[in-house]
Amino acid sequence: MKAMPHLEDDPVSQTRLNMVEGQLKPGGVRDYALTKMIGTVSREAFVASDVRAVAYADCELPSQAGDARRVLLSPLAFARLAELAELRADDVVLDIAGGSGYSAAVIAGLVNTVIALEDDEAFCEKAGTIWQEIGVDNAVAVQGPLAEGQAKQAPFNVIFINGCVADVPRDLLGQLVDAGRLVCVQEVDGTQKAIIYTRIGDSFARRIAFDICAPELESFKPAPKFEF
Repeated sequence: MKAMPHLEDDPVSQTRLNMVEGQLKPGGVRDYALTKMIGTVSREAFVASDVRAVAYADCELPSQAGDARRVLLSPLAFARLAELAELRADDVVLDIAGGSGYSAAVIAGLVNTVIALEDDEAFCEKAGTIWQEIGVDNAVAVQGPLAEGQAKQAPFNVIFINGCVADVPRDLLGQLVDAGRLVCVQEVDGTQKAIIYTRIGDSFARRIAFDICAPELESFKPAPKFEF
């Protein structure tokens, strides 16, 4: 990402600042570069048109492109997961299920390259249009099955999953570089938890980080078993 609008030129800049100061920092987010970037990206550009007035509220919001629907993480949930991923300037990131591109836009301002994976082409097209409008030039949207990742463009330093998944396929974990991180949400003992997987050679360490709420991603549910 090379250019972003100056806050003083943005009519909702104060609302974004209030979100950072009133939600993210009190919620425990300490990464200055991350909070600064979140305070710069126009979240209202990515949510559904009928909820733009509450784009910076502390809640999940719908995003849509044509007939495709997705639920964006709440600002605090997204920020805490992004902080958990420990994003670095030279990282190549696979951003999964980011809807119309908000998460990728924020992440792109902190890393080298973002590949945003969605299963509906309409989301890919919408994301590309918005990124061009706001000056994001180091993200690309690709269409494909979410749980399969993007093996053609692997390996990745970080895989960021925007939602709660029943399972993380080993083939997806295998798209990480050594010491790469995969961040997602999973249910543990009936409660949703932020999880970080770290690749160590051919093994993967799993750590439960904190409680969190995130929309479930149907694409990661195991296929039903056939019964006689």
